[in-house]
Amino acid sequence: MNNLRYRKTLGGVGIITTCGLILYEKHRIKKFLSKIVDTNKGNNGDKSEPDYIYIKYHIYRESMRKLKQKEEDDKKWISVIVNPVGKWWKALKHSVAWRLLDIAQNGSHHDRLKAVRQLASIDHLKDWDFRHLAQICDARTAVSLARSGADKRWFVPVHMKGCIKNPKLVLSELHDLLSHLNSAKFCVKHFFKKYFPEQDPVEDVCEFFTQDHPVSFNVHETDLLKEIIAFLHHVTKEPEVSEQIIKEGGLVHLMELAKIFADDNETLSTLCKVLANISLVKDSVEHFFVSGWIGVLAEWQQCPDLRLQVISAKTMANLDHDDPNYTVYPPNVYPLHPRLRTRTKPKADIIFIHGLLGGVFITWRQKDRKPTELGLYGKNAFYTSETDDVFLVGEQRRLNLKKNANGNKNKTEKNIDNESTVQHEEKEVTDEKKKILKAHTKSSSKPLAISDAATKELVESLKSEPELEADWEVVHPDVPLAANENCSGEFSVSGNDWINQDNEEDYTNCWPMEWLPEDHPNTRIIGIDYTSAVTEWSANFTKYCPCEKGQGHIETRANSLLERISMSDIGKDRPVVWIGHSMGGILTKLILMKAKDSKDPKVQQLAQNTSSIVFLGTPHRGSPIAKWKQHMQMILSPSIEVKEMEENAPRLLELHEQFMNCLRTCFRNIKVVSIAEGKPTMLTSFKFPLRIVTEESARINYGDFYVLKDDHLSLSKPIFRQSFLYKRLLQVIDETVNEKSDPVLKQALSSKSSEILSQKSPAVHTPSIVEQAKNILALLPQIVLKFSTT
Repeated sequence: MNNLRYRKTLGGVGIITTCGLILYEKHRIKKFLSKIVDTNKGNNGDKSEPDYIYIKYHIYRESMRKLKQKEEDDKKWISVIVNPVGKWWKALKHSVAWRLLDIAQNGSHHDRLKAVRQLASIDHLKDWDFRHLAQICDARTAVSLARSGADKRWFVPVHMKGCIKNPKLVLSELHDLLSHLNSAKFCVKHFFKKYFPEQDPVEDVCEFFTQDHPVSFNVHETDLLKEIIAFLHHVTKEPEVSEQIIKEGGLVHLMELAKIFADDNETLSTLCKVLANISLVKDSVEHFFVSGWIGVLAEWQQCPDLRLQVISAKTMANLDHDDPNYTVYPPNVYPLHPRLRTRTKPKADIIFIHGLLGGVFITWRQKDRKPTELGLYGKNAFYTSETDDVFLVGEQRRLNLKKNANGNKNKTEKNIDNESTVQHEEKEVTDEKKKILKAHTKSSSKPLAISDAATKELVESLKSEPELEADWEVVHPDVPLAANENCSGEFSVSGNDWINQDNEEDYTNCWPMEWLPEDHPNTRIIGIDYTSAVTEWSANFTKYCPCEKGQGHIETRANSLLERISMSDIGKDRPVVWIGHSMGGILTKLILMKAKDSKDPKVQQLAQNTSSIVFLGTPHRGSPIAKWKQHMQMILSPSIEVKEMEENAPRLLELHEQFMNCLRTCFRNIKVVSIAEGKPTMLTSFKFPLRIVTEESARINYGDFYVLKDDHLSLSKPIFRQSFLYKRLLQVIDETVNEKSDPVLKQALSSKSSEILSQKSPAVHTPSIVEQAKNILALLPQIVLKFSTT
């Protein structure tokens, strides 16, 4: 009995103790069980997530009716035949894509090109089909599809696309990446010392920001990241550095930067230039593909921003080794057309070189309706957005954003303490940035909403008729004020060919990229870009590397550009047309003379195949703007470029004399067109007009010479496609392409030109255009006879 009593007592004590421990540790037990069992599934008390989805009865009744109807249709004899055929057709389309992809990966070079063209035209597959095919696609095929304009679904999305890495972690990783280059490059040490000191250890921070959490960036961190991107653009011009960055996994870090600055097109443009430099590394295609950059670059090729379009196309062209017309595009060289694969080789190379404070998307934009002013302290807008004087003001005028910008400014001042207003303003500024270099889009005519067929036909016929009759003659709006004797050019257009563009809203930020391909699609158009400055205060050559202090000298710049231009096979079995604005014309002359004296055949072809040169406001004998060196040197501190452009500078006069001697000898077949400014340029910094290049300095006494009623900046900006400037340039290209396609005429012209040269003394002036034309016409019977006998 006693034992039984003790057992009951101990059992009761044990049960009470157990219950007490459970009550005491209930929070820990609940936390432990919650890790194992999902408590939300059986939570009936949570009214925010209902257990059932209720639908209205009429919707349920309609869905059931359609289901029964489908079952009855499937039983019909026609469905028994059609349904298997439909399933077979879907399977066939999928199997064809798989077969083409296999050929594109494993076939011969000719078969691969055909398969890629067929795959690029496929757009009828489902999303899951594209995703499946993208997962088995290799790097070479992905690049080929991207350069053939394929659907963006062909490319695997970026890893963790919706997640943005914490900028603190990105800075730490970039510091580790650049520290591995510290021993190899002096400029890396300089950058670390001046901009990027040792980073504090990162602890207890959120690693990723997602769409569910608000992303807030520190201004100091984002500014530092922009400096790092700009520095990487500088340092990756060295192939060894680019190769080391690839080995250290730098492309993954650059992808995180692209996510952070996804809404900043300007920073993305600089980042894309870093990728363009890295793409020159041998066997870098696989690294770009694995890190997800192929899909991003393919998306940038179709974005509205011109800068991203061109630079991403340049990067993809460097990676596309399977292209039959494969060409390398090194730094400073940008392909404006074609940007995708072509089946034929170009018939001519057209090269555009800008001048001081210019850029590919600054110098060659369409003329603004209101006069443009030049800022002395502006920087190159292809690299920074601080050129309000040169570029952004003109864009605001064109887009009619000035009124909205002033309204936004006043609104910000009144509500500076209102956080929501500030966020709204930042969003508008971001949207405005996206419009800066927007690509030209053709306006599609809306169909007429007229029910009566006869009336509609009458209205359409009236709209298609020209505004003027053929007996009218319309003079171009920029007809020259003066020209030399016997010059040629289209000064007017007949009334039935004239197009009224006074109220045209279309505008282009780069007419060589958007106008010329429509008139000459079989040519290659290349833009040369480089940094420049008017004052030492705005020059940034030594910002990241003190060893580049002399990069502003024209001789140094010409040598660098010549080396990089020759890498792009310019002038290989085709003629070359050079268009140089301001100092770009001086660089053109120096590049051609250096190419002539080169021992490298690849470099010599630049000079040998040059057909025409167009000088736009080129200071052959210097510019009065360089007089700042004497009068305002203490205020403006002229840059190296300005000092070398001084009026009647000995080096400029020597260079011009050498070039003129070349035109009379080895360059005698080159056609030259020179255009001078007829109106002074307004300077915004001091509000006074200045003739930057005088008529005497722009005159070359060779070929055609015109004086337009435009200032220095407008000489490179035609106001319409039906303007004298654009039409005269088209005439030069037409003559070059036709001369290339007519070898008999080219040989006759060359031999006759040599005969004329041998009959004239070097001291005698060059024959006029009329005399040369008479000599050419005298050859026509011989040419016709030769054609008739062949």
